[in-house]
Amino acid sequence: MRLMRLFVLELRQVILGFTLLLVFITLANQFVISYRVYTQQAMTQSLEANRAYASKLADITSQLIQSLQMQLAYSAQSLSGDLDNAERREQEVQRLLSQTQSFNSVVIVDRRGEVISAAPEQLGAVGIILNAAATTQSLMVPQAMMPQPYVSPLGNLVVSPSHPIMSDTEPERYLGYISGSMYLHGNNILSRLLGTHFYGAEARIMVLSENGAVVYDSQSQHIGMTVGDMHPLWGAFMQAQAGESGAMVSTQGESQLIGYAPVKDMRWVVLVSSAQQQVVTSVGNTIGNLMEKAAPVTIITLLVIWLLAGTISAPLQILARRVRDNDKTFDDIPAWYTEAKTLKQAIEVYSKEQLQRISALNLASNTDPLTGIGNRRYLQSCMDSMREQGQSFAILALDIDHFKSINDRFGHDVGDQVIKTVAQLLKLGCREYDYVCRSGGEEFTLLLPGLDAVKALELAERLRQQIAEHSFAPVTQVTVSVGVSLWQGGVEISAALKAADKALYKAKNKGRNCTEAELL
Repeated sequence: MRLMRLFVLELRQVILGFTLLLVFITLANQFVISYRVYTQQAMTQSLEANRAYASKLADITSQLIQSLQMQLAYSAQSLSGDLDNAERREQEVQRLLSQTQSFNSVVIVDRRGEVISAAPEQLGAVGIILNAAATTQSLMVPQAMMPQPYVSPLGNLVVSPSHPIMSDTEPERYLGYISGSMYLHGNNILSRLLGTHFYGAEARIMVLSENGAVVYDSQSQHIGMTVGDMHPLWGAFMQAQAGESGAMVSTQGESQLIGYAPVKDMRWVVLVSSAQQQVVTSVGNTIGNLMEKAAPVTIITLLVIWLLAGTISAPLQILARRVRDNDKTFDDIPAWYTEAKTLKQAIEVYSKEQLQRISALNLASNTDPLTGIGNRRYLQSCMDSMREQGQSFAILALDIDHFKSINDRFGHDVGDQVIKTVAQLLKLGCREYDYVCRSGGEEFTLLLPGLDAVKALELAERLRQQIAEHSFAPVTQVTVSVGVSLWQGGVEISAALKAADKALYKAKNKGRNCTEAELL
C-alpha cells in the first residue's frame, strides 16, 4: 500500500501531464508531417531541376559536337583538292588547333590509316599507323563520325570526332579523314563548357558515351571508366539511351536523384545526379531551424499551461484533502464542489453494487443451477489451476445408470431430484478440498488432488456403494458406473480425461454399477 501511495498523482499533475503530452504530440506531429512534406517537395524539386539541367546540358553538348563537326567539315573541304601538299596540311591542322582551341590535337590520316600531319608537333604522331577500333571505324565508314572514347597510342583517353576527306575531282573517291581529339583527362572544350554552367556543388554532372564510358565527370573521378549494370546511374543511362529524358530515384547503392537526357543525334547521355541524403539533410536542417525559431513561443505556452493547471486543480485539491480528513466543512468551497462530493459518494455506492453483481455473476457462471455444485467452466478452471501448480490429481468420471428409463417412468421432476441427490452424496462422500462437478446431464466429474490410483479406486468404489444403497423413492434403486484415471504431469490433461471416459465405458460394458480404471 505504501508503494502504491508513492505513485498516486495529484489532479494538477494529471492535468499538466496530459496537457503537456498533447502539446508535445501536436508539435511532434506537425514537425514530422512538415519534415515528410518538405522532404517530398525537395526531392521533387531536385529531380525536376536535375532533369531540366540534364536536358540543357544535353542540348549544349549536341551543339558543341555539331560545331566541332562543322569545323572539321570545313577543313576537310579545304583539303579535298590539296591533300598531298604537306605545307597546306600543316597550315590547316595548326589553324584548326589554334583558331577555337576546341581540340587538344588535330591529325590528318590517309586512307591507309597513316598519320600524315599532326599538331602540335610535340605529339609526334606523324608516320604512325592507327589501328585502334575508333580510328579504324573512321577509315571503314567514310562519313562524319563521333567514335567511342579510346586510348591513343600516346596513352591519352581521347574522344575524337572525324570528318572524311573526299576528292574534289572525284567525289566518290575517299582520301582519308581529318580528326580533332579532346583529351578527356585534360583541359578541353567539353569540360570547360559543361563546367562553366555547373549550377551547384551538391550536384554531379556526367556525360556518358554509347558504351557507357564516362566522357565528362564534374568531380573528375571516373573519366574513362565504364558504367556497368550495377552502377546507381545505370537505370537512368538505359532510359536516356532509349531516347527519353526524365528523372528517377536510384535505389542501387547510395540513393541518387537523377535527371537524364540523351544528346541529340548521338548515343551519348547527360546525367545530373545529387545524393538523396543531401536533400534529406538539408530538410532536416530547415526543420531544426524552424524548431529553434518556435522555441520561445513553445516555452511561453508551456508556462501558461503550468499556471492554468495549478489554478484549475487548487479547489479540487482542497476538496480532496477535506474528504480524506473527514472534514465536513464545505461552506468556503463553491457550490459545484459539493456536487462533486455527492457524485463521488454515488460512484462509491455504485462501485460496491457492481462488485456484488460481478461476484454473483462469477459464482453463477461457475455453478450448476440444478445441483449447486461446479459446472464444466468450474471444472476447467480447477484443472488449469492444479496444472499450473504441478499438483497431481485423480479423475473420476461418473454416470447414472439407465437414467433415461428413470425419466421415462417417473418423469423429469423425479429425474432432476435423482441428479440433485447424487450430487449431494458425492459432495458428502469427498474431502472438503476435492472438486465435484456436473459435466453433463447425468454425468459427473470429480477431481481428487493428491490421491494415487489405489486410493482413488477405493474412494470411487465407496461412492458407488453409497449411491447404490441410498433410497431414491419412488425410484427403486439408482446405481452409477465410475471410470478412474490419474494425471501426474508429463501428459495433457485432456488425455487423462479421455482415459477416465474410456474406463467409464468399460464399466458400462461390464454391466454397469461398477468401477473401472484406465491409467496412463
